[in-house]
Parts: sequence; C-alpha cells; structure tokens
Amino acid sequence: MTSNPPRSFLGWKMVGLGSVCYGFGISPMYYSWGFFLPEMQQDLGLNDTQSGLVFSVFNYLYHLLGPVVGMAMGRYGIRSVMGFGSVVAVLAFWLLSRADSFVDCLLAYGVLGGVAIGLSTILPAQTLASNWFVRFRSRAIGLVLAGGAVVGIPVNAYFAPGILRVADWRAGWLVIAGVSAAVAVIAVLFVRGTPEKVGQQPDGGPARGEAAGAADEEERSGPSGLGEWTAPLAMRTHQFYVLIALSIAYGVPWGIITVYGRKHLEALGFTTAVVGAILGVRVAVSLLGRLSAFVGDYMSPQRLLGIVLLVEGAGCAGLVNANTALVAYASVVLVGLGFGCAYVCIPVVYSSFYGRRAFGTIIGTRFAITGLISPAAPTIAGLLSDWSGSHTLTFWIMAACCLAGAFVAFGLHAPVLGARPIQPVATSSPGS
Repeated sequence: MTSNPPRSFLGWKMVGLGSVCYGFGISPMYYSWGFFLPEMQQDLGLNDTQSGLVFSVFNYLYHLLGPVVGMAMGRYGIRSVMGFGSVVAVLAFWLLSRADSFVDCLLAYGVLGGVAIGLSTILPAQTLASNWFVRFRSRAIGLVLAGGAVVGIPVNAYFAPGILRVADWRAGWLVIAGVSAAVAVIAVLFVRGTPEKVGQQPDGGPARGEAAGAADEEERSGPSGLGEWTAPLAMRTHQFYVLIALSIAYGVPWGIITVYGRKHLEALGFTTAVVGAILGVRVAVSLLGRLSAFVGDYMSPQRLLGIVLLVEGAGCAGLVNANTALVAYASVVLVGLGFGCAYVCIPVVYSSFYGRRAFGTIIGTRFAITGLISPAAPTIAGLLSDWSGSHTLTFWIMAACCLAGAFVAFGLHAPVLGARPIQPVATSSPGS
C-alpha cells in the first residue's frame, strides 16, 4: 500500500479566494450607492440628508456587527458566515432594485446591506488570511484587502457608468445581487477557514512552530519589556484614543467622497463619464497606497501616518475648487494614496504600540468605537449640503481634520507598560 502524496499548501489559494470574495462582496455594493445616487434621488425624491442617512445606517451596522461576526465565525466557521452574508446581500439588492421610497432604501441598503457586508466581507476575509499565515500574515492580509481596490476600479470607471448608459440604476442593483450570489457559491464550495481542517499548518510547514515560538518570546516581553498588553490596559492609554481619532480623520473623507463625489464633481462641470474615470483613479491609487505602506517597516509608522494624512488633506482641499480635469485627477490621486496607506498604517501602529497577542481584541474594540462615530459623517455632510447648497464646506472641514491629524501623528509616542509584570492571556483562534 502506498501513501498519498502530500497535498500542496493551500494558504495562498485561500488568500486569492478571500481577495475575490472580499473585492466582489464589498466594492460593487459600496461604491455603486454614491454613483447611482443622483438618478435614485430623482426617481425616489430623496434629498442629500436622507441619502446620507441610508449610507450612515449601512456603515453603523457593519461596524457594530463586529463582535457578533467574531462569535459566529467561532461557532459556525468562516465559510458558513461568509456564505450566509452573501445570501443576505442577494436579498438586500434585489429589494433595493424594487425600492419606491426612502424607507425602502433604508431597509434594503441601510439595514440588510449593512448586515450583509458585516457578515460576508471585512472580518471574515481578514480572519481567513490570519488563520492561514503566521510568518507572512501582514502580506496575506494586505493582499486580501487589495481585492477591494482591484474590483473597485472597474466598478467606478466602467460598471456603474456603463449600466447608466444602457439601462438604469434598478438594473445595476439586480446585477450586483447576481454578483453576490456568485460570491456565496464560491465561499461555500471553496473556502477553508483553517489549515488544520485540511491537515495542514499555517505557512505550509513545520517552521510554523519556530515562528510561533519566536513570536511568543517577543510577546512575553511586550513593547516595553515589562509585561504584556491587554485590551483593557490599552484602553487606559491616551494613544489608543488618539489612534481612533486619526482613524476617523483618514476614513471619513473616503466615505463622503464615495457618497457625494459624483454630485460634487458634476456641480463643478464634469460629465458623468469623466467623473467615473476620476473616481476610478481614486480607487486605483488607493491600491498603490495600501501596497506602499511597507515603508512603515523602515521608518516610524506613526510618522508615515502623519505624512499620508498631510497628503490626503491636500487632496481634499484640492477637490474644493477642482475646476479642471488636471486638478481633479491630482486631488483624487492624493486622497487615494493617503487613504490607502493610512488604511494599513493604523493597524501597524496599533501592533507596534501594543504587541501582537492582544492585537485582535484591540483592533476589534477600535473598529466598534469608530463604528459609533464615523458613519454619522455622510448624514452630517448631507445636512451641510442641504443647508449651504453645496459640499464645499464639507470638503474644507475634511481637509482641516486631516491636516490637524497629521501634526498629532508626528508627535505620537508609544505607550509604556507599567512596571508590574502581567500574566499572559490565553488566546483562541477563530473557527474555520
């Protein structure tokens, strides 16, 4: 009797599948709301305040579902949660294609869409990469998150404008429902949440033990060399909350431009086709920004965060009066580069400050707190637009917040753990 040959390592295939599920799961639903919005407002009688409120509810739900998604993955497994969330997305966007009122949009996109994205995309995709890799975890997570930008480019530049040329926004949401159905099938049939489920180890070999041992040794010493950070201890430091404020500063402009970018640019005189190209460049450059965050391995990550906040703030200021295509393209390049790099810098700074053992809990807590604040921004921007008649004031405020955040980041220093040693905290990995 001959033994079966060893199965090739599936980790990078899982990263590829996670990137596909994340990209096609989040980008069409996220970016199409703002692009289809002018036609939806005209057909359904929505104002900017109502439109922003729908997007805010959508954001609130997928942020606040974080703890629930974590428990569900531990109990039912990643692929089950991801598949179920994608099925909810099918229902959400089918209902949205039939919407006749603000309430219909709020329930379909805001509530069901928020639940769908929370269950099927951000946390499951990152957890999948984290489960399969230890030594190359940062690289794996970065590649998974890059899927959102890779898919977002054609959504902004070709899909949404193309749908409006040949059909209408209702047909667009039906297509997105079909894409969500395909993601559900891929997740259920092909995703494997942990290497142990298929008889493998993280990173594909026995070197995992050596890497884990080295990591454990580092974690026992902690950033200060005096003990081990836990989430409650981290929350007693001012740096934890400063980083939350900086997360909001870099994240809010991206959401507001997603919702109102087309309206703002068309008000400046650009055609719908040109706006699609401009917004597509923003997403493309954000991919470059995410990949360029490796510079944080060679300099202080909080200093890099300060630099990219300056870049993003300059882009927001440029969009205020972007009266030529050159200025508009240059501005969205700055916004995309700053956002993409900051998107990776924030967790890197958290890891640098608080170590790796409590990283998941600390990041999850940060995600929930920002979820209480950031999603209100589109509603506030809508109120400001209805009051002032344009989004100019909103863009000036975003620029000021980014620039102020940059100077705060430049002066940020790592916290010091107290002198009393802290006992190690038992950890558990999410389920398959």
